Amino acid sequence: MTVIATLTVERPSGHWFDRARAYEIVVDGAVKGSIRCGRELSLALPPGTHTVRAKLDWTGSEALPVHLGPGATVRLRVEPRGARYAAGPCLSG
Repeated sequence: MTVIATLTVERPSGHWFDRARAYEIVVDGAVKGSIRCGRELSLALPPGTHTVRAKLDWTGSEALPVHLGPGATVRLRVEPRGARYAAGPCLSG
């Protein structure tokens, strides 16, 4: 039996900045999916520590280390930073 863990990334609606664009979700350096405004993305991953970041074109969030226990679900939220001089996504746990 293979035990997996789940990483769920939510992107709440209500933000006007980047509303029409999808953020790429990058786990351990590989793009695992994309997420649009008002949606969530669930990824089945092996237990352990992973590095997660959100990316949009040339910018992105800081890398966030996330530890996933066997069978556990960890939820993260991604939102725009909100200022033109700080464009791009912000990822938080």
